[in-house]
Amino acid sequence: MRRILIATLGESTGDDAVRTLLPLIAVTTLGVGGGFLGLLNALPFLWYLCAHRQIGSSVDALGHRRSVMLGNAIRVLTVGALILLLAMGHLSVLMLFVLAAAIGLGDALFTTGHSAMVPAVVGRERTADCYQRIEAVSAITRISGPAAVSALLRLASPAVALGLGVVAYLLSLLTLATLPRRPGESAEPTPSTRSDSPTPAPTAEWTVRRVLSTPGLGRLTLATTLLNAAAMISSTALVLFALETLRLSPSTVALLTAAGALGALVGAASSRPLRTRLPTGSAKLLATAGVALSSLVAPAVLLVPEGQAVLLGAGELLVAAGATASAIVGSDVPARLIPQNHLGRAFAAIRLLTIGVMPVASVLGGLLVAWTSPVVALLSPAAVAALACIPLARVRHWSPPTLAEEPT
Repeated sequence: MRRILIATLGESTGDDAVRTLLPLIAVTTLGVGGGFLGLLNALPFLWYLCAHRQIGSSVDALGHRRSVMLGNAIRVLTVGALILLLAMGHLSVLMLFVLAAAIGLGDALFTTGHSAMVPAVVGRERTADCYQRIEAVSAITRISGPAAVSALLRLASPAVALGLGVVAYLLSLLTLATLPRRPGESAEPTPSTRSDSPTPAPTAEWTVRRVLSTPGLGRLTLATTLLNAAAMISSTALVLFALETLRLSPSTVALLTAAGALGALVGAASSRPLRTRLPTGSAKLLATAGVALSSLVAPAVLLVPEGQAVLLGAGELLVAAGATASAIVGSDVPARLIPQNHLGRAFAAIRLLTIGVMPVASVLGGLLVAWTSPVVALLSPAAVAALACIPLARVRHWSPPTLAEEPT
């Protein structure tokens, strides 16, 4: 597990650096406008919408180890090419979009392969514990990554700052390359395909329809999809609400990201007692209801004459805590219900819903702000998060089956 956490530290740092720098390069170096900038931000998600089956099949065919290493290798080479083009002054808008799409492909391969790798390496019984620590490490990098990028930009050029992404992705690649295999783990066949496997390998393809129709898994996935939609609508409206309605300074608004990262740490820590004391359905329902209630803090700031920035930050902390706890609860369900050699396709179908909804929700959030107001748009995430509680109420007493683990 230690190597997985080190690899997560590298991969998350690289992602934060690249995602922070790409829009800055697009605007300051290439003069990209709002429409193209929105497309640039949406490019990483389009792989989950347009090629989820191909990515899932590739992960299952290559194996999770090769998939995560290939994903990191693609990002190392692509960011390296971007650095060269920037340094030579040959970067164009079209080339930036092509490179951003290639980075998104590496991210999709890594993320899907990583989801299949965690239960294979740490064991299905420890999957949720591992994701709890992964979320904590990711929260730390969401604070340190942008801070490091900011410091590098003050000292050098964006091309030099992008070097942080290359180094971070290389750290993740080299760390995952040295992961030891668990006893009985091999490339093919996986433990779940043997005759003594606790879950027989199914013949049907793991599609979106099958994910949604699987008891427990379907309703948990639907709730996560709605919760991610709420998060995207909120992130779109929150910045405009803070800047235009509350008239907060940009530096103050930037601190909301730190509050969200701190909330993610709190959510990761609180997920363990939720998972151990309550059924999976009830634990996820409680965390999701917390997100719905906490989402009301932001619009309620208008009722307070003073301390609006502090209250807004507290609301972001509570929302992030609930969302992170909800994400960790049930993170081991796919590994318990789906054979190892089908996890790539299954996670690709799951991410088509949970991640594919994000660019759509982001656009809808922008339209809500344009058609109504930031305040009305901020009430929508609370309503969507409340809707996410409905499928969970039907499975509040459900937990995935406990499967026997192989000796580690």
